[in-house]
Amino acid sequence: MYTIKVKLIAFQGASEEIISRGEQILRNKLTDFNIEITDQNPDVLFILTGGSENEAKGILKNKKQILILAMTESNSYAAATEIKAYCNQNKIDSTLYNIDNEAELQSKLNYYLRSSKTLTKLKNYKIGVIGEVSEWLIASDIENNILNTKLGVQLEKIDWNDFPKYSEYPVNTEFLNHFDNSGFNLEDSSKIYNLLKDIIKQKQVDAITVECFPLVVENAVTACLALSKLNTEGFASGCEGDITSITGKIIVKELTEQIPWMANIAGLEEDKIFFAHCTIATDLISDYKIRTHFETNKGTAVQGKFKAENATVLRLNNELSKAFVSFGKIVERPEREDSCRTQIKIEIPQEDIAKLKENPLGNHHLLIPGDHVELLKYFCKLTGIELI
Repeated sequence: MYTIKVKLIAFQGASEEIISRGEQILRNKLTDFNIEITDQNPDVLFILTGGSENEAKGILKNKKQILILAMTESNSYAAATEIKAYCNQNKIDSTLYNIDNEAELQSKLNYYLRSSKTLTKLKNYKIGVIGEVSEWLIASDIENNILNTKLGVQLEKIDWNDFPKYSEYPVNTEFLNHFDNSGFNLEDSSKIYNLLKDIIKQKQVDAITVECFPLVVENAVTACLALSKLNTEGFASGCEGDITSITGKIIVKELTEQIPWMANIAGLEEDKIFFAHCTIATDLISDYKIRTHFETNKGTAVQGKFKAENATVLRLNNELSKAFVSFGKIVERPEREDSCRTQIKIEIPQEDIAKLKENPLGNHHLLIPGDHVELLKYFCKLTGIELI
């Protein structure tokens, strides 16, 4: 149950009875939340009466975002409208709800709190880009200033050459046990995992995306399994140096407490998308096995059956100004030899297929088990990201 910090606001000199009644109304309306009445850094302002505008102004002085609740009595909504206008004029992100009329108030408040907490957490995030953005990702590089301005996220470029070669790291027994009975020698893959853990620790990053193809080309070893295990452990990790996708991953992680699967759009049908990729967290799949990496037929990759029966699909653009969001049912789990190892077909609305044909934001898309469409749409609205 979420705890929300609420400041009750009424006209100066309002009686204790008015304050107590307002608190009771709030608790009766918001039964899904643990409500903490506070004067210190509230998440929510609940406007009880008219004449409360100046007190709200004082609280808003150092706020960047706020949720305003009002009701249809005692000029509450009238005052809240003035307060909302003040927020707009002073570039304070704000949302106003009338608790008497909002049939979906509980879910909307839940979305607001999740989104607000996500934005707060992202301001402390640092993404490590190990190597370069892969040369074929011509629409997926995000400039550091866009990430920082939009989300407060820092980007740090990390050179592979600043660290020892993977071969100098020891074999990781716990890693080998995680992928037990694979039929492959995974010692080199476990050394890549140790190298990435070392980079994460030394650079103090909160997520990574890795330019992985040089490893395959030069050493016939891949990062696919190492990235799979990191994601399984709850550490958001991506491949090909895709900054757009790792940004989406950390947003989804903080909003839903799940790390999504990053996959290629391998094909479109009238109402289905064929997704495929060579790395996926093992907690998202069943009956998995280790294969070689598809494009090079070297190293190791993960092939498994996506466990969820449905999923939300997300893609951001590289300016963090647009997003594609859809939801669908998993209708097939192919095992084609001409595509990356883990594969699904997901059925989504035909109008969304048309968007992907006519106005795609890029190749890699994120798949999150379950229906998170409304939450993602709310987050996009709150952050000024337009849904295509």
